[in-house]
Amino acid sequence: MADVPFIVIGGYLGAGKTTLINSVLASDHGKRVGVLVNDFGDINIDAKLIQGNDGPLISLANGCVCCRLGNELGSGIDTLLNISPPLDALLVETSGVAYPAKIASYAKTWPGLSSGGTLVMADANRIQQLSLDKFVGSLVIEQLRQADRVLVTKLEKDNDWPSLQRWINAQAPDVSIMQSREFASQRLFEIPASNQSPVVSANVMFEAKTFTTSDSLELDDIKRWLISLPPEVHRIKGIFYNAHDPKHQWVIQGVGRQRTISTGEAWGNSPKQTEIVLIWPKSCTPRIPDGILG
Repeated sequence: MADVPFIVIGGYLGAGKTTLINSVLASDHGKRVGVLVNDFGDINIDAKLIQGNDGPLISLANGCVCCRLGNELGSGIDTLLNISPPLDALLVETSGVAYPAKIASYAKTWPGLSSGGTLVMADANRIQQLSLDKFVGSLVIEQLRQADRVLVTKLEKDNDWPSLQRWINAQAPDVSIMQSREFASQRLFEIPASNQSPVVSANVMFEAKTFTTSDSLELDDIKRWLISLPPEVHRIKGIFYNAHDPKHQWVIQGVGRQRTISTGEAWGNSPKQTEIVLIWPKSCTPRIPDGILG
């Protein structure tokens, strides 16, 4: 049986990795794909696609299979390599603060895997600023250097695309660079696996704080709280319960100073409660404001 290409999707917090996974799961790409995910809550799987939910696996109508990943990456890989019929590719989304080459190295030693390449995603509006950050700059640059292809997301009309390309190539010479608008799902299976650099260890650690409550939260209070969060908080994500709209979850997304609130999916049978996660470099000591979640 042929080895299964192991494709790694990396990039810093908020670059759009989960959005790309959602697009792959919803696309008719003609491949039987396995996806390793840490939490199905972040993956927006349309109920019409789901065929079966058997333990850690969710089977989709287009041939894709999602595997709930626990603390052991190897067990998830084995689960997906042993399903029938066999997969055409296996994808793993790394943490936004991970070195993708560490995950990609599994393809070199794990029986049944071959290297399918490493895609690192970069937010056009933040990547250069992040590279200068004294806490995470070395991590961000090393993620680019470990890419076989860099996918630039959130590119806007006022971005200088040629200048950004030159800057990325200065950090990661000869790496292939694409814009997200040019990147159809099929291109994910065509990444040349040749440019991964040796893993460079850096002392970049992160801390996370989770807020949970079953109380209803007011939209205006949440907005004020988000605005008051310090810039050292690099990532915010979660859902909250608003009694004025008891049918739907409300979704919070934040990357750097960009923070949004939107109506999400119906609660269905899920408990109506707030779960919000904040992530920041451990070397910072941001003051989380008191108040509704303090």
